Formats: sequence, structure tokens, C-alpha cells
Amino acid sequence: MDAIMVALVAVALANADGRTGSFLSRLLAVRGDRRLVFGLAVGAFIVNAVIAAVAGSVANRMIGQGIVILLVAFALLSAAVSLAWPWRTGPEAESLAETPAPLLGGRMLLLQFGDRSHFLIGALAATSGAGHWAAAGGLAGWILAMLPFLAFGPELAGQRAAKVVRWLGVLVLAVWGLRSGMAAFGLLG
Repeated sequence: MDAIMVALVAVALANADGRTGSFLSRLLAVRGDRRLVFGLAVGAFIVNAVIAAVAGSVANRMIGQGIVILLVAFALLSAAVSLAWPWRTGPEAESLAETPAPLLGGRMLLLQFGDRSHFLIGALAATSGAGHWAAAGGLAGWILAMLPFLAFGPELAGQRAAKVVRWLGVLVLAVWGLRSGMAAFGLLG
């Protein structure tokens, strides 16, 4: 059960920049089938989260806990770097305005494959073997991170408060990742 809360916090922090929320907000603004588009985005996230969780659960049975903790440290630090990195917005939402729903769903599935959220879910699932809880927590964290951008629009990412939250997320993920890395090498008690 701890996996759900840890994944929720880690994924919410990793998505504090609003990259996905801003994209989805712009996409919902240009399409008429908003419920379907949101459902496709959530469905694509769930499919990728389940794949990551299964991979993490398999890794839990195959590798030692020291390596798993090192994997978690790497996932947290790479999420911090990704969050700090100046980001491009990805595909323009306007270019997807007329895309048929099945193609849009496939594109969303591919766009999210290997995302920092799913890497975190896989690494956190590897710590306990409870992949289903890590996937559920990751989904909740992802949705919580997107809600402000869906409610207030993609312009929120440029506001000072959003930038402060983003950099606090970078700081927390970096410290958490460094602490996990030090624990993997036995430098912490």
C-alpha cells in the first residue's frame, strides 16, 4: 500500500511543469469530442503504467534490492533533470484537431511510452513488487498534476507560482534521488 502513495507523490512532482497538462488543455480546446480525448489520454497513461508496473514487478523478483534502490535513485534523478530541462511543448495540439479518434489514441499511447512517469512507476514497482499499487498511485499523481492546467489553461505554466512549484519539484526529486542513491551504496543508515 505504500507504493500507491510514493508513486502518487513522485509522479505528481515529476509532472509539476505542466507539459502534459498544457498539451491536453490545448488539445481539448481545439476538439469537439472532449470526453473521448480525455478518456484516450487516461487510457494511454493506464496502458503504459501497467506495462511499467509489470516490468517493475518482474524486476523485483529478478534483481537484488540494492540494485532496485539504485534504479529508483536513477529514476528520481532523471525525473528531476527532465523537470528542470527547458521543454518543448511536443506536437502542436492544433495539428491533431482533425485526427480520427483511433489514430489519436495510438499517438497518445506512443507519446507517453517511456515517459518519466512510467519510468518512475516501473522503478517504484520494483521496490515492493506491488506493481498494481504503483500504477494506481502514478495515475492519481498524473491526474492531480494535470488538473490545474486543465482548469486554468496552458498559460498557467508561465506564471511565477507555477515556476516556483516546478523548481520545488526539481529540488525534492533531486534530494530524494540523491538520498536513495546514497542508501543504495550503504552511505546512509
